[in-house]
Amino acid sequence: MRALTAFEAAARLGSFRLAAGELGITRSAVSHQVKALEQQLGLQLFKRDARRAELTAAGHAYFPPVRDAFDQIETQTRNLRPAVADNELTIQVYVTVALKWLIPRLHDFERRYPDMKVRLSTAYFDWEFDESNVDCGIVLARNKSPSHNYRPLFRSLLTPVCSPDLLKGPNALKSPSDLKKHKLLYVYTAEEDWRLWLEGAGVKNIELSDRLAFDSYILAQEAAIDGRGLAMTIGPFATDEIRMGRLVQPFPLLVPHRHRWQFACKPEDKLKPKIKRFEDWLLKQVAADPNLAAYR
Repeated sequence: MRALTAFEAAARLGSFRLAAGELGITRSAVSHQVKALEQQLGLQLFKRDARRAELTAAGHAYFPPVRDAFDQIETQTRNLRPAVADNELTIQVYVTVALKWLIPRLHDFERRYPDMKVRLSTAYFDWEFDESNVDCGIVLARNKSPSHNYRPLFRSLLTPVCSPDLLKGPNALKSPSDLKKHKLLYVYTAEEDWRLWLEGAGVKNIELSDRLAFDSYILAQEAAIDGRGLAMTIGPFATDEIRMGRLVQPFPLLVPHRHRWQFACKPEDKLKPKIKRFEDWLLKQVAADPNLAAYR
């Protein structure tokens, strides 16, 4: 099995080095395992003079059934898991959504379903649903996959926020054109946010700060609280800070983002009790949140 695993990885990745990295062993170990398999079969599976792990004719013929066998093992193993851990729910959620919206409400879900074990898998960069590692997710679906099931939650509306101090002094924010006097803090995986809002506000010739960028909205928001500039929000995730006076929304303009916040899961899982429980609970939370009135 070790030899077959090494062969499958090297053939699929086209590299002994990449196969070694995936399997957590050395390149030499991969080579030895493949060589042992070749000796057992009495056939050469890879061309040894190639820089890449190039398959021979025999290797090309052998790879598909080996790959299919591993796929079947993985599929059957995955199918066995729900019966063993049907009360465990892993939810993919972005760190800003988790901290500023979901976690404060999870106590209600735990109270209603005390038998459920909830695990949060936070993400920064990947906006797609990671079906291989989680059961369901709250995602900003940029590119909807036909292999995933989506349920709309609420719109994503863009608006800047900043420290109250930026409304004072000689460079006080009075109109969107005053943004030229301040740093525009942004998430470097979503630079289009500011462009969309500025277009909606009819403001031109304003550049993002090239000295300070972030990998999450919550970090940009914290920098805005410290007076470093203006951050962009993409949902009701600055509500508490605005209520406490740590942040202000200097302009009333809310510009729709191109994508909506969605609940996502695999189509074959959407009727599973644990998925349905969380989805129904989540939709009720969205409907009951007065801060989401403008986002529906």
